[in-house]
Amino acid sequence: MKRVKTDMDHEQIPLTEDEEELVNKKIIEYADTMAPAFPHTEEESLVFKAADEEGNVIGGCIVNIHEWGRAVLAELWVDERYRHHGLGSMLIRAAENAAREKGCYYLCLGTADYMARPLYEKHGFKVFTVNRDIPMGHVSWSLSKRLDGDRPDYIPTDNTADGRYKVEPGGKDDAAIIDSGLDRFCVDVVPDKHEYITLSKKLVDKDGSMIAAVIAGVDGKDCADLDGIWVDERYRGRGIGAYLLREIEREAKENGAYVITSYCCDWVSGFFFKSGYTARGELPDYPKGHTAYELEKRI
Repeated sequence: MKRVKTDMDHEQIPLTEDEEELVNKKIIEYADTMAPAFPHTEEESLVFKAADEEGNVIGGCIVNIHEWGRAVLAELWVDERYRHHGLGSMLIRAAENAAREKGCYYLCLGTADYMARPLYEKHGFKVFTVNRDIPMGHVSWSLSKRLDGDRPDYIPTDNTADGRYKVEPGGKDDAAIIDSGLDRFCVDVVPDKHEYITLSKKLVDKDGSMIAAVIAGVDGKDCADLDGIWVDERYRGRGIGAYLLREIEREAKENGAYVITSYCCDWVSGFFFKSGYTARGELPDYPKGHTAYELEKRI
């Protein structure tokens, strides 16, 4: 990415990984001032696995714990040879139990028309977002389940895996196996066109200090994602955030993206709505007393 001058006379340069962490921290710190009531859960990733008699991982899931009591079932995979015997249900229950233990009252996930939406719905998950042509030619959904209510566990008709295998915590190596297995399955259905393209950037003043930043990229299926945007308090109200948003949309389109998606809470939703984004779904009472939105804009 070239070093260029913006029309506001601030230099625009790439964002490093360490700076991304700093920007994410600043976004969370600001959000905590808007919704501080719910205890702030520590962000972390949890891995659960099931192995065969020889110790080979045959299925697993990754659960990400987020702020204000939300967990995300980021990945769930079962080896094709072991499907339809209840192992997926065992992993879902493990994810739910772990989320509850971490103080979460929401468990969310994403799935697509070539995945296991019916299984999640049997476990009490409900669709709150419909994504048409994401990826292109397919439909995907975001689902959620409240964990603070009493709901009976779904037990599959064929539950033989429950007596044969055990779900237990895993580590980084197990996470890599789970990620690789799920990736192979997805790529067989919708192949990636290219590697992930990072578009993250920052604006610095004449002294080299960061005054604003945006975290974004384009995935292998030509869908752009906007993970975060931040402007230093001293520079807000000058159109810098809107400028960065336009820049990311332009670069995403130049890199082949046809849609850009994002996520926000109600205290910043007006900024995105004014910029042409639509709410394709909403998560009520998250954070407590607020609403979260999943956003998209065709570009």
